[in-house]
Amino acid sequence: MLDAYQALGNGLGYVPIDVSGGILTESACQLLQDYPTLHIQGLVGTYEQALTQLKPTSLPSRMIFFLGSTLGNLTPQECDRFFCQILEALDVGEYFLLGVDLQKPKQVLEAAYNDAQGVTAQFNLNMLDHLNYRFAANFDNVWRYRDKAKAEVTDFIHNTPLNFPINQNHPLWALIMGMEHNRIHFETSSMLIRQLPIERLKRPDSWQYATFHGKICANKMIQIPGGVVKLGKPKDAPTYGWDSEYGSRNVEVKPFLASQYLITNGEFLKFVEEDGYDNREFWDEESWSWKSDYNIKHPKFWIPSNGSYNYRAMFDEIDLPLDWPVEVNHDEAMAYCRWTGKGVRLMSEAEWTMAAANCEDDQDFNLHIKFNSPTSVGSVETAKSPSGLYDIRGNVWEWLSDDFKPLPGFKPHPLYEDYSAPFFDTQHKIMRGGSWASTGTYASTSCRNWFRRNFYQHAGFRIAQNLEEEK
Repeated sequence: MLDAYQALGNGLGYVPIDVSGGILTESACQLLQDYPTLHIQGLVGTYEQALTQLKPTSLPSRMIFFLGSTLGNLTPQECDRFFCQILEALDVGEYFLLGVDLQKPKQVLEAAYNDAQGVTAQFNLNMLDHLNYRFAANFDNVWRYRDKAKAEVTDFIHNTPLNFPINQNHPLWALIMGMEHNRIHFETSSMLIRQLPIERLKRPDSWQYATFHGKICANKMIQIPGGVVKLGKPKDAPTYGWDSEYGSRNVEVKPFLASQYLITNGEFLKFVEEDGYDNREFWDEESWSWKSDYNIKHPKFWIPSNGSYNYRAMFDEIDLPLDWPVEVNHDEAMAYCRWTGKGVRLMSEAEWTMAAANCEDDQDFNLHIKFNSPTSVGSVETAKSPSGLYDIRGNVWEWLSDDFKPLPGFKPHPLYEDYSAPFFDTQHKIMRGGSWASTGTYASTSCRNWFRRNFYQHAGFRIAQNLEEEK
């Protein structure tokens, strides 16, 4: 703040206020070392006392700066009087800045969160009272609504007959929907955690990542037979499903080729090293614009390090696991396909369904946070599908070529009408198979997930090719 005012070049005066004269003197001496021309005149007392002592100044304007976290220590009446004093102390064209100081000693924070005496709780309640009063908010109603909802859900669980089957019209469907929605947010949160500074995180002692090796497996193309596949989950299926999974469409699939493994970090590294991100011919207009606007040079979770790359796992920065599947958005996956060669593409949803056929529900894939990370492609032998492809389910979501569209017969569920319907467009691409962080129905064969083309999830891809193109 002082730097910003000093940059204006109109002279700078600073009037610190504290109840301790010693602290005022000490801080003034420290400031004068960095700001030798700063005029400092400290006032000893509380804010309420000091505001009455502020004198007019020859400087162009003044700003009163208040670290507002202490508002929680004032009653509503005290807060009202305080703001009136602020108003009386200011002239026309002068400013009041209300802020919060986030720099707290570790022991203070630990005491606040381990609130055995209820000091922090009372502080927060006082702060919410002020917000209620100042901004006509009504948090009391929010707490009452929350408590009422919890009581009603608890009563509903205890008193609703557990009769089967639990279908979309069953009262308990809503309860399962809430539980499954919570699972979605767990996976979404895991993506957000990977984007937080490592120094703000603490890895649980039991959290271990899958092992990896420094070599890349030969990723040969496997021929997948053709046939007619049926997309869509039956209405009478015995498990929960989101509305986008229901409906039905029969699609004839021609025989095609698909890479045995998901594309690995090691394979994608070659694309990066050959300037794939800077070659316009590998990107369409929209993806090139996104890449250029954000100066994208490599996958999001790669970290440049001494001419190479490290990898951002959930809680740590580790060596780049060359044989783990690369995690990229749809735009990056398509650029890699164009770089690889003519006719190379992503699988369609119908082709993915064909390749995933006959996978057993209890088959052992990298799902349900089993390894706390992706795993080396081909390392989980039980993750091999009857078609010969590995990780058709689990490890990372698999980007497909299709836009996210409803299946014929789709109906939004009345309890969550905007779950999927607002996203049926050309901006969202479909993903199937689930990831290592997927649980519940998101880990099922029928789940149809989606994201924007340039958004990130625990998602990767494999390449595909028509038989005619290969010949």
